[in-house]
Amino acid sequence: MALKKSALFLAAVMIASTLAGCGGQQQDNVSSVPTVSAESSVSVSADEGSAAGESSSETGESVSQGSEVSKDTSNNNSKTESSSNSSDESSKSSSVKKDESSAAETSSKQESSKASQNSQASQTSSKPSETTSHTEEKPGSSQQNDPSGVTEPSKPQQSPSKPEVSPKPQEDSKPAQESSGTTAKITKSDAAIGDINTYNDLFNFNNKVTLQITMQQSEMKKLQADYEKYSSRGDSKSEIYRKADVTISVAGKTYTIEEVGIRLKGNVSLEPVYAEDGTLNITHYKLSFDETFDDKTEYGSEAKVWKNENERKLRKKRTFATMNGLEVKWNFNYDETNIREIYAAKLFESSDVLVQKINLSQLKFNGNNYGVVKIYEPVDKTFLEKRLPKEAIGGDLYKCAWGKLNNGTGNYSGATYKTSTISSIGETEKSIGKKFVYSIKTNKSSTDHSSLKNFIKAVNKSNPSKESIEAVLDTDYFARFMAAYYFAGDPDDIRNNYNNHFIYFRKDNGKAIFIPYDNDRTLGVTYGYNPDGKGCSDRNPYSGWAAGANGGQENPLINLTIIDNNNKTFNYVKDIYTKQLKALAASDLMKSDADFVMNYNKAKKNYESVITPSVKFANTKEKPKFSLDGRLDSNKEARANMSFEQFRSAIISKFKSKVK
Repeated sequence: MALKKSALFLAAVMIASTLAGCGGQQQDNVSSVPTVSAESSVSVSADEGSAAGESSSETGESVSQGSEVSKDTSNNNSKTESSSNSSDESSKSSSVKKDESSAAETSSKQESSKASQNSQASQTSSKPSETTSHTEEKPGSSQQNDPSGVTEPSKPQQSPSKPEVSPKPQEDSKPAQESSGTTAKITKSDAAIGDINTYNDLFNFNNKVTLQITMQQSEMKKLQADYEKYSSRGDSKSEIYRKADVTISVAGKTYTIEEVGIRLKGNVSLEPVYAEDGTLNITHYKLSFDETFDDKTEYGSEAKVWKNENERKLRKKRTFATMNGLEVKWNFNYDETNIREIYAAKLFESSDVLVQKINLSQLKFNGNNYGVVKIYEPVDKTFLEKRLPKEAIGGDLYKCAWGKLNNGTGNYSGATYKTSTISSIGETEKSIGKKFVYSIKTNKSSTDHSSLKNFIKAVNKSNPSKESIEAVLDTDYFARFMAAYYFAGDPDDIRNNYNNHFIYFRKDNGKAIFIPYDNDRTLGVTYGYNPDGKGCSDRNPYSGWAAGANGGQENPLINLTIIDNNNKTFNYVKDIYTKQLKALAASDLMKSDADFVMNYNKAKKNYESVITPSVKFANTKEKPKFSLDGRLDSNKEARANMSFEQFRSAIISKFKSKVK
């Protein structure tokens, strides 16, 4: 009799496994679920906190480049997750195949799903859903209301000189609708939370996003202590991550990720957690989904002890929406449109330039509304893999900004690409004040930096040949990159202040391409920093003047290629630059303010009701709001921004006076 029961049970398990492998209908309208490592868990539910059925009635292009990028799971360890209210077979067939390693695991999944049905745990956007408990104390396990406690993407074929980039954005007129409220809770030995569809949802400008950070008071005090310890050294910053739980709600689903690393972020905009009087500040954050918290140098006796090495490896592979981390910045330049940096990214994307995805989000911190922030995709190897062919992956990537010469410890210099800056190539160590002009981000332990050194030497030669420059630089790409930056009007970029960009050397041909970064002072943002008194709206596109640095152009590459210097050898680069300038000036992005206003209205509709924080921050100077108004104030420390239309009209007028 016992043998018969065992046989019947085994048969039932095998049938269930077969049905699951064939894409049988899932319970609770959840066609697939995010998975997590054994040391953390994720809850996926209908997003009761987002505005149900909120949709955009406008048509046209979405700001956030919500293109449908597809990616091989061998590269990103993610699983495609269908919308929670979708049941059609075409949606299921697009999902990545589930792990079918054993019938017993399939049975376990079914039992877990049944248990989830029975629990019917209610979840709102202001309170993360409860997840499986840890053996150690779980940060943010209870709600705190006291503010003081507080496949490789498919790509079109392009010429070798033109990097392959992600597809142009496609407008989704309506965000995904919410499901009925069922919660599916799965814990599994897998590092991927969400997938490429989650990534597309997160950066689809039509979707309202809510980011919740829940952090124990003890962890917040450690974050503050880190700030005080390193800032007291004069030129160092803490890179230590503290623990928080993070809940992200988008497109009808809510993801709760336990034990996420969080640290303060910023240079001149860096702020402590608390002001001197103990009241809260709002600041920038960097989130790390794969932080292990076990470095004894950083954490001492509090260093995490993992149960086994396999669990640690899984955490090191953990991603959310195919990303290892997420950057979060508040609107410290008081751009009242709230979308200029996102719109500037469209200028780069329309020029076929690699650019990170950015979106708006409501930020909640320990149950308090912090208002509206921007969330950013990190620029890293995963970023490159989404946009370039396989053969181009594996090269050296550098973040380029103001740093120190002489092995990162001497006098400050911008990323001018002058020969003197070769002495500032390496891995930045902010905790000891060692900051390189060119900070390596990939191949940290294996590179000899020869690609960058050879590049700098090549562009600094006296009268270099066309062939010598083309051997190290994608000249077509560079011309388009510079054209987009001209219309962005950023005084703190590669041209005007030798700052805020990445350089990447493709593995296949060794040529350099550039990636814009940190463009929060674009399209008329002049608050607190207006070096030329006109918000870079009156700039000759061929000028040799660096507005932010207030001097003649020092970057030899720019001097060679796009400014009026009678260097006829590189007139072809200037011709490409001019052609792209004309294309942008005639595009919907810049020929009128209609596209900008359409996207502004989308942002306002999604976030106006939450833009006012429930906390009074010590470091805010202006009341956040949505507005298209603005004014130009020649005062370099003015507390005002130009309106977008004022900036657009001025720079188009200047362009037309110089380009025939």
